[in-house]
Amino acid sequence: MMDVLRVLSWLGARGRWVLAVGVLLATLLPSLSAFLRPYLAPLVVLVLCVSMARMDLPALARRAGRPRRLAALAAWALGLTVLTPAVVWAGAGAAGLPEPQLAALVYTFVAPPIVSAPALCLMLGLEAGFALELTVLASLINPFVGPTVATLLLGEAVPLDAVDLTIRIAVMIGIGTAAAVALRRLLGPERIARHGSAFDGVAAIVVVLFVIPLFHGFWDVVAARPWFAFGTFALVLAANWGPQVAMALGAGRAAEPGLAGAAALMWGNRNAGMYLAALPPDPVFGLYVAFYQLPMLFTPLVLGRVLSGRRAAVGR
Repeated sequence: MMDVLRVLSWLGARGRWVLAVGVLLATLLPSLSAFLRPYLAPLVVLVLCVSMARMDLPALARRAGRPRRLAALAAWALGLTVLTPAVVWAGAGAAGLPEPQLAALVYTFVAPPIVSAPALCLMLGLEAGFALELTVLASLINPFVGPTVATLLLGEAVPLDAVDLTIRIAVMIGIGTAAAVALRRLLGPERIARHGSAFDGVAAIVVVLFVIPLFHGFWDVVAARPWFAFGTFALVLAANWGPQVAMALGAGRAAEPGLAGAAALMWGNRNAGMYLAALPPDPVFGLYVAFYQLPMLFTPLVLGRVLSGRRAAVGR
């Protein structure tokens, strides 16, 4: 048992590299991708469970439940999942983006931040408490907000009605949250905190397992439509890095750097895989979400270096 904990702790301490290497390996494992693809929705639940088990949800609810704090968080959450997708939809539509790629953008930006956003913020020295509160709130309200906004923006292009999509998203988030609460009670918060690095190792493995089925059929699409794939990858980079830069610059003028950095990370890194699991198979959205993992899982390495360089420059 101690050997297992030691290995998991070793992986957890190198979580940035595990995620980066894992997403590269995922592109080279087509057989495993095909095997895991039917289990994408349960893997979404597992990622939610492992990530949220680290969180003291009752304490979080008490802290975030103060009227002024809750109002501020609600404004951030609505900006994240309502205002941002509307702006992106309007801009991309005006630019003449094809409907399948436009839909992929909307599904991405109605999604909540990745559940590991607080851990990434903690790893990078950003405002992890704010990231934790906003990620949890945005995730819990998303079944009621995200599908409605997607339907309003995309209309008949959404292959499911808003109620059906709401139910699918709510089931994944609800089961993941309930499983996280049960796991936290089973293990105890003290044990989870004591073996935090081992838990980070488990989280890294689970995220890699979730990423692998996203690459099912990836090379077939790339080989058949290379220029379309290249354009989709460029779109993904813009969708991930663009909001991070815009939010870092915009929030940076009105908020402290740690909070602005946390907001930037959450704005650019969304749980788009949740919508891929909830919607019927779509090769364009599947290709988009597969590509999306590359900048997302390299964020800790790239952003970590950027922040280190900035802190070093300030320290001179």
